[in-house]
Amino acid sequence: MNSKLIRFLAVFIAFASCGFAFAQESDSNKNEKLILTVEDAVNYALKNNQSLKSAAIDLEIKKRANSNSWNTFLPSASLSGTLARSNDIDTIKSSIESSAAFPTFLQGAAKGGFEGGLEAVSKIDSSKLIDDMYGSEEAALWHPVGSLSFSWAFNAAMLKSISATKKQYEAGLISWEQSVRETEVNIKKMFYGILLAQENLKIQKESMRNAEARWHQAEINYRNGTVPRLSVLNSQVTYENMKPTILSAENSLKQTKETFGFLLGLPYGTKIDLTGTIETSYVDVNADELFKKYVEQNNEIKSLKKNIELIKTGIDATYLSTFTPSLAVSFGLQPTVSNITKNWFDKDNYSEGGNLTITLAYSNLFDMLPWSSNMQKLKDSKQQLAQAEIGLEQLYQNAEIEVHKLCDNLTVSRANIEAMRNNVTLAQEAYDSTLKAYNNGTQELLAVRDSESSLNQARLGLMNENYNYISAVLDLETKLNITLK
Repeated sequence: MNSKLIRFLAVFIAFASCGFAFAQESDSNKNEKLILTVEDAVNYALKNNQSLKSAAIDLEIKKRANSNSWNTFLPSASLSGTLARSNDIDTIKSSIESSAAFPTFLQGAAKGGFEGGLEAVSKIDSSKLIDDMYGSEEAALWHPVGSLSFSWAFNAAMLKSISATKKQYEAGLISWEQSVRETEVNIKKMFYGILLAQENLKIQKESMRNAEARWHQAEINYRNGTVPRLSVLNSQVTYENMKPTILSAENSLKQTKETFGFLLGLPYGTKIDLTGTIETSYVDVNADELFKKYVEQNNEIKSLKKNIELIKTGIDATYLSTFTPSLAVSFGLQPTVSNITKNWFDKDNYSEGGNLTITLAYSNLFDMLPWSSNMQKLKDSKQQLAQAEIGLEQLYQNAEIEVHKLCDNLTVSRANIEAMRNNVTLAQEAYDSTLKAYNNGTQELLAVRDSESSLNQARLGLMNENYNYISAVLDLETKLNITLK
């Protein structure tokens, strides 16, 4: 009994150990950080961004409409079956008497002349005939009727509708490309913005560590009698004042990363760690050459051009639908069963009705009148076309201004970066010298703080200028829809 208990405890402990190990592994996976480079972030966003997924659905709808636009030429077809009941048995009796009396009359006339035929007609019992033919009067009242019809209509404007569907799909492709480009740019800008915030926080933490070190150094100098007690208090206050600022910066960075994760399509709470630098490589740009070579690739210009084509297609379709006739072809079949109690497929028991019509007509002649609502709408469309063409000219002008502006910004930013790099070197040397003198007791705390502040401003200024340069490059690439090397 004891041995069984020991084996049970051993198995239980083994399972418990496995469960503990699994729980540890789950916790470790949950706490793992997703490490992303800028390329990783862009690729992840292109696959998982919710806005892009919605835009992809819109594009798929337009693509399917374009692929099946030919279905406007399909005819309409209908198939129906009706079981009809007549309310008037006397009409049916009269029909039977007429159909039965005539051959009987002929037989009587052949045997004995005209009076014999009349005598035969008078002896006809319609009720008996109904019973013989249908089985009952109720059965005689019922008649199955089938109906099969086809109709097809054509107007030259239908060809323009197919062309419009194709252009709408092409406009959708442009819109999709624009959404992808905007997502890439937004992700890259936010990525480098987070890197900038991380470096800013890093500098602040370094300043706080330096402030703490100066505080402890001031205590040593105070014990050595080289500085007064006030210097120790001032250095301690400076250190303590930095804590709230850093806590706020950490919280802001955390929230920014959460927003970034949302744009990437990550589940809430996913921890991310971005790797990269804000250092940039320069690109040589010439505004005039770039504009002449790539302005037609601008997505806004391409989109407006496609809209202009759509307006023109709509105007042409209106002209065609108004001034060209429509062709309508209709064909129908209507088989009717005479006797519901007999074989429905017996050729003597059913009749085939139907017709074929071919019609060529203008839908509404009044639409051709100059003051008709149709012609007024056509005039409105022409004015909308004129507005769109004016807007296209403005887009070209704005694009040229923006390209020159961004190229100028790149030139200025590049010069600023070179100057700020020298400033950082000089500020670092000045800070190192001032700190050394402070530690030796020959400089006051205020001089160290001023020197450190100048160094931090120079470093942050350099990083900000690098970010501005990267942003200008991204904006220029977006404006011309290209990738600069």
